[in-house]
Amino acid sequence: MTLAGEFDLIRDLLAKVNPADDTGGDGRKEVGPGGGGGGARGPGVWLGAGDDAAVLDGGRLVMSTDLTVEDVHFRRSWVTFAETGARAVTAAASDLAAMAATPVAVLISLAVAPPEAQAVLSDLGDGIKEALMELGAPLVGGDLSASPGPVVIDVTVVGAAEDPVTRSGAHPGDELWVTGVLGGSAGAVRAWREGAEPSPNLRASFVRPKARIKEARWLADQIHVPAMIDLSDGLAGDARHLAAASGVHIVLDPRLVPVHPDLDGEDARSLAMSGGEDYELCFVSPPDATGPRADEFQERFGIALTRVGHVEEGTGVEILDAGDGQDSAGGFDHFSSLDG
Repeated sequence: MTLAGEFDLIRDLLAKVNPADDTGGDGRKEVGPGGGGGGARGPGVWLGAGDDAAVLDGGRLVMSTDLTVEDVHFRRSWVTFAETGARAVTAAASDLAAMAATPVAVLISLAVAPPEAQAVLSDLGDGIKEALMELGAPLVGGDLSASPGPVVIDVTVVGAAEDPVTRSGAHPGDELWVTGVLGGSAGAVRAWREGAEPSPNLRASFVRPKARIKEARWLADQIHVPAMIDLSDGLAGDARHLAAASGVHIVLDPRLVPVHPDLDGEDARSLAMSGGEDYELCFVSPPDATGPRADEFQERFGIALTRVGHVEEGTGVEILDAGDGQDSAGGFDHFSSLDG
């Protein structure tokens, strides 16, 4: 069997995920590696994939990167590579949502075993294309390497925001809110690890999370939220990040947390509190700023806003009824979660 060369694989991937029209608004055709096409451009992108580097237009840019590693973030027995490609892009883009940024461009680096590279990249490309279309941002570059072991996907996202929302704007007296329902992704992983198949809704929470880009922009524009984070490490853990960045004490009430309706059992609320990779938004707002707009938000976006706690003076995170009243926030941690 003849294996495809590196640049052939890159050209194939670019041809799949980027629009067929690879000319900019000035009619200048952009080329991929070795002279092939694929240099798609969008708003904020002056030069796309195909040169030594992409060129972005100026302004206040927001950048983040996110790794997806086989047997750490996903398993082949759980999901398809198309689902993995879409999920990897969405997970990275969720960091843009956390700062209320608009996606501009995406870069993806991949490491794949050569014997399966063509098939794996083709499947990944299907999912990547779907996620990029949803984001409205082009793939402008990346890298490809042979891997002797697991498939590795490194996604870098670039967004634009004139006034990015950070983690550091929470103040005593603020309310803590979340979008959507929590624990679905963790519930799917729990089922797989127990040898069961998760319900379709739990599985969808894991394989097709949403980067809440539009929701975040609406919250920033309409409610002017002072601090926000996306829930990648779990509500308890990410609340701790907010508290540390803002220098405040956050009180969480587990009884208020919106648990995914397909979760059952005694640990359902625990999964909603500490399970990672829901990619919903967690934000603070002044008293009575969000509540009066919650119905409008749900009507517009089809998901609920739920108040889950409040901000006080002090440090750390307190979970009501946790026992000792101390900083009992956990959250997902890759380096303490490798035994499953």
